[in-house]
Amino acid sequence: MSLKPDDPCGGFQQAKVVAFINEKMAEHVKGPEFYFENILLSWEEVEDKLKAILEDKEMPRQAKEACTWGCLALGMRFAYRQGQLQGRRVQWLNDCARLHRSAAQALASDLRELTAHREMERKEAAFKLHMVQNNLAQAQRERDLYDSNLWSAVGYQGIDPQQLQRDRREPDPHHQRRPPVFHSPGDWECPWCKAVNFAQREVCFFCRRAIWLQSL
Repeated sequence: MSLKPDDPCGGFQQAKVVAFINEKMAEHVKGPEFYFENILLSWEEVEDKLKAILEDKEMPRQAKEACTWGCLALGMRFAYRQGQLQGRRVQWLNDCARLHRSAAQALASDLRELTAHREMERKEAAFKLHMVQNNLAQAQRERDLYDSNLWSAVGYQGIDPQQLQRDRREPDPHHQRRPPVFHSPGDWECPWCKAVNFAQREVCFFCRRAIWLQSL
């Protein structure tokens, strides 16, 4: 018996069909031989061998028919084997697709987290820049207020603010300039910053240098 009814690799599911094919192959000894000799070959090779047998004029007709039934049995076995391979290939493709979907979902999640992190960093940087700009504007306002108060105080002491700026740019204390204006006797002029101080002061109100340093 060439085909076995309980062999799933044979490709047949009906026992009567298997018995009929075995009967046809057994009509000549070449039938079972053809089946077992070519059971591991590809379908193209089996078909080429059957063609050679059919073209052999010396081969009996009964042998040709038995080999043809054997070729049919081999074709069913080959189809079953191809189906198994195709099923495994499809399963492998499905597994790859699941892995790719998982990887794509993970990448999408990482991308969303990265985008959110970048957006948070951008907002934080914008907030810090805004705070720096506000602090700078506040510092500028305080500086302007300080300069205004300073020039008011200097002007109150009888010194022209523009002249004081020019004198500051001239480090030489002996540089010729217009004489200072004193409000009362005893008021003294600071030799460093040229500010006029009241007589009772021993330290310049502007640069905080003592009057006794003039003699050093």
